[in-house]
Amino acid sequence: MPGPRTRLTPVPIVGRVIEWKASHGWIEPQCFIEHPEISKHRGHIFVHSEDVVPKWRSLVVGTLVEFYLYHDGQGLGAEECMPRKVVRVKLPWQAAQESFGENGENLPQFEQMMNVTVRAYQWVQVDGNKSGLPFLLFEIWGRPQAVVEAVAKATEKAEKENAECSVSLLLPESRLWKVDFAQLQQCCPTEVSAENTVTDPMPCRTLTIKGAEARNGF
Repeated sequence: MPGPRTRLTPVPIVGRVIEWKASHGWIEPQCFIEHPEISKHRGHIFVHSEDVVPKWRSLVVGTLVEFYLYHDGQGLGAEECMPRKVVRVKLPWQAAQESFGENGENLPQFEQMMNVTVRAYQWVQVDGNKSGLPFLLFEIWGRPQAVVEAVAKATEKAEKENAECSVSLLLPESRLWKVDFAQLQQCCPTEVSAENTVTDPMPCRTLTIKGAEARNGF
């Protein structure tokens, strides 16, 4: 029988779900964990659906999650485990390099500061040559509010010289029907490209959301 739980982390840590069976699964942590029992189960962390937020929710393999690490006498487990949301943002090469460094060397600092996980992708031709697309794709994973703040931070340098701020997102064609464009238009001007911006690995349009620059603290 498991003993009383002892929480080992004062703030949530991040991991990826690598296995799920009915009501429980295993998480591969994305950070170094120093504990004598971390070698059990090949370094993977146990999670039960009762400890998922909301409770009893199944987790999809491959999902990024954040959780508190605990020990209960039988091993290491995850509690208050919450799936991270994702937004995919296009950034021009110059803006991406200004925000994250010439070769992305500033990404770890950005992730820590904003409490998000970032993945960057560059399209290439089948033969390995550059695709010629003038942007990089960034996936920003985190809690909804953290994602919003990270997107704003990541795009601020691209918009610093413009009176009108905008953000361009990749929207899969299969998800077009889920977007309430009327509601978006009530908040700020929104445009969707007439043609696909990319087709690999899936057809995506560009969703552009614009807004006036805040002035005088508003």
